[in-house]
Amino acid sequence: MKFTEREMTIAVEAVARQAFEALPGFMRRKVGAASWEELPKMSRYQLLSAASTLLLPSLTALPERPTVGATPEFTDEEYDAAAESVLRERTDRSDPGTWERISPRKRRKQVEAAVLALRAGVEAMPHRQDPDALIVPDHL
Repeated sequence: MKFTEREMTIAVEAVARQAFEALPGFMRRKVGAASWEELPKMSRYQLLSAASTLLLPSLTALPERPTVGATPEFTDEEYDAAAESVLRERTDRSDPGTWERISPRKRRKQVEAAVLALRAGVEAMPHRQDPDALIVPDHL
Protein backbone atom coordinates (compact mmCIF):
# COMPACT_ATOMS: atom_id res chain seq x y z
CA MET A 1 0.00 0.00 0.00
CA LYS A 2 1.13 3.53 -0.59
CA PHE A 3 1.47 5.59 2.57
CA THR A 4 2.63 9.16 2.91
CA GLU A 5 5.99 9.89 4.44
CA ARG A 6 4.27 11.41 7.47
CA GLU A 7 2.11 8.32 8.02
CA MET A 8 5.12 6.02 7.88
CA THR A 9 7.14 8.27 10.19
CA ILE A 10 4.38 8.24 12.79
CA ALA A 11 4.02 4.46 12.48
CA VAL A 12 7.76 3.85 12.94
CA GLU A 13 7.95 6.18 15.92
CA ALA A 14 4.93 4.53 17.56
CA VAL A 15 6.49 1.08 17.22
CA ALA A 16 9.87 2.32 18.50
CA ARG A 17 8.17 3.94 21.51
CA GLN A 18 6.34 0.69 22.27
CA ALA A 19 9.60 -1.23 22.03
CA PHE A 20 11.22 1.18 24.49
CA GLU A 21 8.26 0.97 26.88
CA ALA A 22 8.48 -2.84 26.76
CA LEU A 23 12.08 -2.78 27.99
CA PRO A 24 12.54 -3.87 31.61
CA GLY A 25 13.45 -1.13 34.10
CA PHE A 26 17.07 -2.22 34.50
CA MET A 27 17.65 -1.93 30.74
CA ARG A 28 16.15 1.56 30.71
CA ARG A 29 18.45 2.56 33.55
CA LYS A 30 21.38 1.11 31.61
CA VAL A 31 20.49 3.37 28.67
CA GLY A 32 20.06 6.24 31.12
CA ALA A 33 16.46 7.14 30.45
CA ALA A 34 13.18 6.44 32.20
CA SER A 35 11.01 7.78 29.37
CA TRP A 36 11.18 8.21 25.59
CA GLU A 37 11.76 11.96 25.95
CA GLU A 38 14.81 11.39 28.17
CA LEU A 39 16.34 8.86 25.79
CA PRO A 40 19.68 9.96 24.27
CA LYS A 41 19.48 10.76 20.57
CA MET A 42 21.71 7.87 19.52
CA SER A 43 19.66 5.33 21.48
CA ARG A 44 16.47 6.80 20.03
CA TYR A 45 17.93 6.53 16.53
CA GLN A 46 18.84 2.88 17.09
CA LEU A 47 15.29 2.03 18.16
CA LEU A 48 13.80 3.96 15.21
CA SER A 49 16.17 2.24 12.80
CA ALA A 50 15.31 -1.22 14.10
CA ALA A 51 11.58 -0.50 13.93
CA SER A 52 11.82 0.87 10.38
CA THR A 53 13.77 -2.15 9.15
CA LEU A 54 10.81 -4.40 9.83
CA LEU A 55 7.92 -1.99 9.53
CA LEU A 56 8.49 -0.12 6.27
CA PRO A 57 8.67 -3.19 3.98
CA SER A 58 5.67 -4.68 5.77
CA LEU A 59 3.63 -1.51 5.29
CA THR A 60 4.30 -1.49 1.57
CA ALA A 61 3.38 -5.20 1.37
CA LEU A 62 -0.15 -4.48 2.60
CA PRO A 63 -2.91 -4.37 -0.06
CA GLU A 64 -4.09 -1.01 -1.37
CA ARG A 65 -6.98 0.48 0.64
CA PRO A 66 -8.14 3.92 -0.44
CA THR A 67 -9.63 5.27 2.79
CA VAL A 68 -10.49 8.87 3.56
CA GLY A 69 -11.25 10.19 7.03
CA ALA A 70 -10.02 7.04 8.78
CA THR A 71 -6.97 4.85 9.10
CA PRO A 72 -6.88 1.90 6.70
CA GLU A 73 -8.29 -1.37 8.01
CA PHE A 74 -6.92 -4.79 7.14
CA THR A 75 -7.94 -8.34 7.94
CA ASP A 76 -5.84 -10.66 10.07
CA GLU A 77 -4.97 -12.68 6.95
CA GLU A 78 -3.69 -9.55 5.17
CA TYR A 79 -1.49 -8.63 8.13
CA ASP A 80 -0.18 -12.20 8.30
CA ALA A 81 0.56 -12.34 4.57
CA ALA A 82 2.40 -9.01 4.57
CA ALA A 83 4.50 -9.85 7.63
CA GLU A 84 5.33 -13.36 6.45
CA SER A 85 6.34 -12.23 2.95
CA VAL A 86 8.75 -9.64 4.36
CA LEU A 87 10.24 -12.05 6.92
CA ARG A 88 10.59 -14.78 4.29
CA GLU A 89 12.30 -12.43 1.83
CA ARG A 90 14.68 -11.09 4.48
CA THR A 91 15.59 -14.57 5.75
CA ASP A 92 16.07 -16.08 2.28
CA ARG A 93 18.04 -13.12 0.92
CA SER A 94 21.42 -14.37 2.12
CA ASP A 95 20.75 -18.12 2.06
CA PRO A 96 17.79 -19.36 -0.03
CA GLY A 97 15.64 -21.93 1.73
CA THR A 98 16.44 -20.70 5.23
CA TRP A 99 12.82 -19.80 5.94
CA GLU A 100 11.70 -23.35 5.23
CA ARG A 101 14.36 -24.79 7.56
CA ILE A 102 13.03 -22.81 10.51
CA SER A 103 10.53 -24.82 12.56
CA PRO A 104 6.87 -23.94 11.92
CA ARG A 105 6.46 -22.91 15.55
CA LYS A 106 9.35 -20.43 15.38
CA ARG A 107 8.11 -19.07 12.05
CA ARG A 108 4.63 -18.56 13.53
CA LYS A 109 6.07 -16.71 16.56
CA GLN A 110 8.13 -14.43 14.31
CA VAL A 111 5.13 -13.66 12.13
CA GLU A 112 2.95 -12.99 15.19
CA ALA A 113 5.51 -10.52 16.57
CA ALA A 114 5.80 -8.78 13.19
CA VAL A 115 2.00 -8.58 12.90
CA LEU A 116 1.75 -6.97 16.34
CA ALA A 117 4.29 -4.31 15.33
CA LEU A 118 2.60 -3.79 11.96
CA ARG A 119 -0.86 -3.48 13.51
CA ALA A 120 0.46 -0.99 16.12
CA GLY A 121 2.05 1.10 13.38
CA VAL A 122 -1.11 1.22 11.26
CA GLU A 123 -3.29 2.05 14.27
CA ALA A 124 -0.99 4.94 15.24
CA MET A 125 -1.33 6.59 11.83
CA PRO A 126 -3.41 9.76 11.57
CA HIS A 127 -6.68 9.78 9.65
CA ARG A 128 -6.15 10.05 5.92
CA GLN A 129 -7.06 13.30 4.16
CA ASP A 130 -8.89 13.49 0.85
CA PRO A 131 -6.33 14.83 -1.65
CA ASP A 132 -9.12 16.16 -3.90
CA ALA A 133 -10.62 18.21 -1.09
CA LEU A 134 -7.30 19.84 -0.23
CA ILE A 135 -7.81 23.51 0.59
CA VAL A 136 -4.89 25.74 -0.31
CA PRO A 137 -4.64 28.96 1.73
CA ASP A 138 -4.83 32.23 -0.21
CA HIS A 139 -1.36 33.35 0.86
CA LEU A 140 0.23 30.50 -1.13
